[in-house]
Amino acid sequence: MVVGEDGRLPLPWLLAPLQQAVAQQRAHALLVQSPTGIGALEFLLTLAQAWLCETPEAQRPCGRCGSCHLVRTRSHPDLCVLIPQALRVSLGWADIGEDVDGSRSKKKPSRQIRIDEVRAAINWVVQTSSRGRAKVMLLHPAEAMNPQAASALLKTLEEPPGQARLVLSTRD
Repeated sequence: MVVGEDGRLPLPWLLAPLQQAVAQQRAHALLVQSPTGIGALEFLLTLAQAWLCETPEAQRPCGRCGSCHLVRTRSHPDLCVLIPQALRVSLGWADIGEDVDGSRSKKKPSRQIRIDEVRAAINWVVQTSSRGRAKVMLLHPAEAMNPQAASALLKTLEEPPGQARLVLSTRD
């Protein structure tokens, strides 16, 4: 879903918005509004990859450095992806019945981003960057947060620590 070793984007129509977002990024947070089905999650992942890339090429990730490899394998220590558990299961990022922390649960996968997930992400973002560039918290879609989770995120969204960047998506 992100730039591969060949340097190609997963969805070619993401190139212009990606270059614009990387070139104009001055703030610590970015809200991406897009209709469903055009690749918002892919865009967010590619943008996070560009921010974390160790050798960025013309406002896009190189796809070959160690950081790009870690993003591709969903194991980058400086990237936190908050998506509903049901979406995580449908993407193949978790087994049915597996909770966010890897434990087994008999509950149906949640379609919401819950407050405990947001609190864990907030605790993660205040820690020092592992690879020295920045930390990126990706939240997709923002409307999946329940009111308590959105309230918990507000302070961090207003005043993130250090080099942290937050990127959120929404349909509305």
